[in-house]
Amino acid sequence: MNMTASDPHKVIVTIEADETVVCTPEQVTVLGCDTVLKFVIETDGYVFPKDDAVVVTNPGAQFPFPSRTLPKQPTKATLYDHNSAAGDFKYTVYVQDVATGKILERDPSILNGP
Repeated sequence: MNMTASDPHKVIVTIEADETVVCTPEQVTVLGCDTVLKFVIETDGYVFPKDDAVVVTNPGAQFPFPSRTLPKQPTKATLYDHNSAAGDFKYTVYVQDVATGKILERDPSILNGP
């Protein structure tokens, strides 16, 4: 189920049978300042790690805070985007298999608009 149409700042994270992590959309476009991006895992058996579920490669002033995994809902994480400057920002999403503890990852991007 793709819910990005109802919330353009939501990234749906799914894990395929071969352990490929898929982020929909692969590139999130952010047009407004001070935006909270939301990440939601929709595959049973996976959660975000407690810390650093979403890590921007070169955050600079655009991503001044680390991502936050919601304590009582570990299938949800948030990331604050200041978005005061346009640019394409690579990031890594980390997910954890609840049964094995194995960490999987994906490297999509965030496009900050004017």
